[in-house]
Amino acid sequence: VVGFVWQQPARNLLPYLSARENVELPMQYGGVEADARQKRALELLELVGLAERADFRPDRLSGGEQQRAALAVALANNPPLLLGDELTGQVDSESAMRVLDAVQAINQAFGTTVVVVTHDPLVASRVDRVVAMRDGRASSEIRRQRDREDGTVHEEEWVILDPVGRLQLPRAYVNSLQMRELVRLHLEPDHVSVWPQARPEPGRRAGPEPSRRDTSSWPGSPDPGRAKLDLSLPLSQRSSGVSIAAENLSRTFELAGEEVHALQNVDLEIPAGSLSAIKGPSGSGKTTLLTLFAGLDEPSGGAVCFGERSLAEMSAEEKIELVRKQIGFVFQTFGLLPFLSVEENVQVPLRLLHTSRQERTALVNEMLELVGLADRADHRTHELSGGEQQRVAIARALVKRPALILADEPTGQLDSLTGASIIALLKQIAAQTGVTVVVASHDPNVHEAAERVFELQDGRLVGTVEQGGQ
Repeated sequence: VVGFVWQQPARNLLPYLSARENVELPMQYGGVEADARQKRALELLELVGLAERADFRPDRLSGGEQQRAALAVALANNPPLLLGDELTGQVDSESAMRVLDAVQAINQAFGTTVVVVTHDPLVASRVDRVVAMRDGRASSEIRRQRDREDGTVHEEEWVILDPVGRLQLPRAYVNSLQMRELVRLHLEPDHVSVWPQARPEPGRRAGPEPSRRDTSSWPGSPDPGRAKLDLSLPLSQRSSGVSIAAENLSRTFELAGEEVHALQNVDLEIPAGSLSAIKGPSGSGKTTLLTLFAGLDEPSGGAVCFGERSLAEMSAEEKIELVRKQIGFVFQTFGLLPFLSVEENVQVPLRLLHTSRQERTALVNEMLELVGLADRADHRTHELSGGEQQRVAIARALVKRPALILADEPTGQLDSLTGASIIALLKQIAAQTGVTVVVASHDPNVHEAAERVFELQDGRLVGTVEQGGQ
């Protein structure tokens, strides 16, 4: 009844079977005769452009080819519904286009209903309907219809109105009109007009500005005591940030006998003490870049400079010391040890550095106060909300007073309100403690908060925006 394709190609295919045998397997379980199985498998592989690779095992297929083979597997028993989880998340743009071509061919050939969960704007631009989700709710919807005569596409965008009358405007509208804080409304006979507050014309006095209400006590707002953090560290304990530079940086992997260019000739510089964001679709090279910044992987070409020194000049022992003492990590999945308390989790980096008990206690207390969790020190991680767990992870990253914090999708598992508080915390840490913070993220709110935004696509740096940390 339902076909399913995962983001990771390895989860879709059995490595010891050929592409054709993988497609035949679901039909075999369904009792389909051998001749019929083979005929349908070859038809499906031809439909997704893999007829010539039918006898290849997955290790001889590229990531995009594996994903197209997975589509054929999912369709083996002709289900009316196909579900895809980030179909293009681990392939480059060219491979993603071929996967999408295969999906559209499937839809047209069999009338299969296809539902895809994705971050990829390329996918969203090629489907009939896009539903945007935020905080577990549908927030907006795009509907497209193609004219059968001339092929033109008619598009309508809708915004979901919740039971109390709130709606969320699409971010593209907000950014293009530079809407900030207050917008004007006017009730028309059959619609509502919304526009940004206009600047006063030259020679004309501006009218009185509407009063701004204190929203800190509104339902769903963050705890005021934790939203406004005191980040004034003692001078003796302030971090000293470090500049990071990538010089013609490349990283190439080999997959199925083919080269996969995760990063290609990237040149960028991140100033000390700044908050910078790395943006781009899944598979664009964001995490690979962070890994190279940390010295956890070796580049195929080019160099990473940590301050004035190239990582290539460091010995293995020096890189280990660099990671232990100078770099803090914040992960999407928090990475906390569930059998330790909050306080004990934050202590872990200091124990690895053999810090004295007295100094550990002082530093951990200070960090928990910093992130607003002093009253949760004795709690286990399962007793914390997602936002609180991420605050613990930030405290753990900061407790050894590193020069650099690398955060990989730190808001990826949080609702928008909690995510905003994490972004604000990272921004304040960079501004007031001097540590350099680099965040890889899909989250547009992270991009808005950053002083610099570097955009990756297919492993290449395609854009840099300096915005001074709005």
